Amino acid sequence: MDADGVSDGGSRDLLVRIQMAQSLSEIGAAIDFLLQRFQFRYFKLFSSRPASTDTLRGQLILSNVPEAFIDGFDSIGGLPAAPVRILAASDRVAWQWHVSDLQEKASLYPHVGRLMVLLEEHGMSQGVYAVLPTLDGRRQIFGVYGERPPLSQPDLDEFSFLSIHLLDRMEVIDKRSSWQRTGISSLEIECLEMAAAGLDTATIARRLSLSTRTVNYLVASLCRKLGADRLEHALGEAIRLGYIS
Repeated sequence: MDADGVSDGGSRDLLVRIQMAQSLSEIGAAIDFLLQRFQFRYFKLFSSRPASTDTLRGQLILSNVPEAFIDGFDSIGGLPAAPVRILAASDRVAWQWHVSDLQEKASLYPHVGRLMVLLEEHGMSQGVYAVLPTLDGRRQIFGVYGERPPLSQPDLDEFSFLSIHLLDRMEVIDKRSSWQRTGISSLEIECLEMAAAGLDTATIARRLSLSTRTVNYLVASLCRKLGADRLEHALGEAIRLGYIS
């Protein structure tokens, strides 16, 4: 593995594909290559924001898991839609598991036994979860599933590295869609990021090839959209909401 954390050209190409993704469909295409790389068949990309439903279907942003599996999971009942165990393990980036790990719980809880059967029926006996905590306490979760031996430690390290980049890129794409929903433009965020870095209005204007009057307008517009009465308050709100870090 080189200084960038990738072991060969294949992983390097995958990393570049992840970093260049601009949409959900491009994230999905990158995930397809990641599945091939590690010989898994299915994936789930979980929403990091609270959902109004506790169903598995309601928790997913993107997935290629068969509809029959999702219907079966949701019909069992009593199962956490997201992998709660890894959510509680804040010190772990990746968690590898096998369906047999559920055996002890299955002896106590019949619905867990039904889950084991469902996983095996759909060829998901082996899996890995990767998690990326965010500054506001949310956790982004990515899971892959299939029928293969456990990953070796070097492969697990590489999977973790690529998955963290994937989840980080997903966060960027999610923020962009959030800006669009709130009417906040990327140019307004760029002004705010420069202001957060300590640049004054004249410097920001030069860097963006704008007039100082335009920069002042953009900052005032952003303050209004964030419900802030001054720049310092807007910076705090933008950090709290995840627009900048």
